[in-house]
Amino acid sequence: TSASNRATVVRMNSFLRMYYTGVPVVLRRWMSLSRTWGRKRFYKNALAQKSENGYSVHLDHRSLRTPMRKPFVVPTEGLAVVVAQEWGAQGAIIKQPLMHLTALCNTVIDQPTNRTKDVVIEHILGSLSTDTICYHADEPDDLVLMQQREWDPILEWFNARFNLNLSATTSLFQLSSVDQSSLQPLATYLLQLSPWALTGLEHCVDCSKSVIVSVALFEGRLNAQDATNLALLETKHQIQRWGNVEWQHDIEAQDLKSRMAASLLIASLSQR
Repeated sequence: TSASNRATVVRMNSFLRMYYTGVPVVLRRWMSLSRTWGRKRFYKNALAQKSENGYSVHLDHRSLRTPMRKPFVVPTEGLAVVVAQEWGAQGAIIKQPLMHLTALCNTVIDQPTNRTKDVVIEHILGSLSTDTICYHADEPDDLVLMQQREWDPILEWFNARFNLNLSATTSLFQLSSVDQSSLQPLATYLLQLSPWALTGLEHCVDCSKSVIVSVALFEGRLNAQDATNLALLETKHQIQRWGNVEWQHDIEAQDLKSRMAASLLIASLSQR
């Protein structure tokens, strides 16, 4: 096994632990009881194989296909290996709603909405005007201080990285009039991303409700756990004040973390 393959396996194992070993006991129990939430496993082994146009995933003798029945082919062996492991990690019931990496790859291959790259970039840029990190509460005081302490440093980094001048606000209308010409450095950054990375980033933005957190994750400024903590900061404050509802708060945090990790993985592992 080459050094690159070993590195892929290490990242793969870390990624899969986010799905399974890190899932709260209550969620694992719910998954095991939800027999109607998926279909019965029909294969024994899931393997990545070289194909004509890249790398494919085989479930025993069957080649994996997308929901639109297209051949499931990804650009790199590393990405195919991790997708195969995602399928291999399934139990007696295939829980496809939790297979975020497979779903992201399917989106890139099928292009179900037929959107151009420019349209995707426009959507991401438009999401900046409602970015969670920029909208602070004006009360209670402990939440205000928490947001200043946790959110302001990443906002400052984002402004410096893309030559912007965004500031936190308590108004719902202040950021709606962001000068589009000032977003050109960010637009240029997004334009340089591959379709695989851009799909991952858009998914991350939609899940976290934050372009700033998502880009910081992709740029290595944050890891998946830190990004999740920032995106759910207000939930964290509620837990500190009112207590943790395991079946709700733990599931929400774990799901967001796994989705953000999958978004980052499809971007990093799709690079040739």
